[in-house]
Amino acid sequence: MKHIVVILLLVATFPSQVIADRFSWEKAIEAVEKKQSKYFDYALEQGAGFPGSALQGIGYGQHICAIVGRMLGFRKEIKAAKTIQDPPLSPDTDPNILMEHTMLLDSWVSAANNAVSMTKIQKQNLWNLECVGQYEIPHEAIISDASLKGDFSVKEDTILVYGDINTGFFKRFKAALNANPNVRIVALGSAGGSVKDAIKAGLEIRQRGLSTTLHGPCFSACPLIFAGGDNRIIWMGPGPHLRFHQVYSQNGAIPLNSEVYNIIAQYLEKMGVSSSQVINWMANADPTEIFEPKLELLCVSKLATWVQRTCTAD
Repeated sequence: MKHIVVILLLVATFPSQVIADRFSWEKAIEAVEKKQSKYFDYALEQGAGFPGSALQGIGYGQHICAIVGRMLGFRKEIKAAKTIQDPPLSPDTDPNILMEHTMLLDSWVSAANNAVSMTKIQKQNLWNLECVGQYEIPHEAIISDASLKGDFSVKEDTILVYGDINTGFFKRFKAALNANPNVRIVALGSAGGSVKDAIKAGLEIRQRGLSTTLHGPCFSACPLIFAGGDNRIIWMGPGPHLRFHQVYSQNGAIPLNSEVYNIIAQYLEKMGVSSSQVINWMANADPTEIFEPKLELLCVSKLATWVQRTCTAD
């Protein structure tokens, strides 16, 4: 199936007069929903089949970054991203392309609804973690704010832990768990931070018998928290999963024979995870780089107990 370049800029999605109204997100969402319905009905009339699971969420990452970037005032930065024009509603257009376009529009609606419901700190964390350096958004657009901390939000039995693992993170994390005793799942998205706080958080998760999963990219010290789950589950999605690099301080990479790696190894073994495998992944990338192992190896190492459509730990 021929793929369409993803819509990133809002001007390609709904009328400019809607954009001009800063309180118009509900109108914008309604406009795109109507367009999506129009394309869907026409694609079916032209003989397209119903979209399969492979198209679910197509373009979501790009959409959420363009929308959140605009909400945070990064209009120039998101303009560097590519845009598309709507394919013509014509018998000459491949109906499968039209159906793919309906899924792009559907993903935009989902991204917009999620962005509208987010707090400012959640938007800032998402921008730094999943948008900067992606989709032609420059690295210089990162929000450098010492007061920006990891955010905790709870929905039903899941606590979403999103953002940096700053010093003091564990204390705030434990307080959030104490305030929400019905939590059973910890969903993670973080570029890492304090190894000490990450290990403490992982031990707390295991003591409470909670499961861990991913909500977004999980880098650096974040996989150490993930290791704490009784069940460690990864649902396949469009973004990166677990990634690793060497531990570092203000003076640069910490030598691999340092005591900190012994502490990490002891913790991982206590969690039932292969410490040699995980530390080898960490050693594969210096602090300015990142290493992502093959998904099936996450089960072999028992860092993950289950990866959708890929593997289950023995």
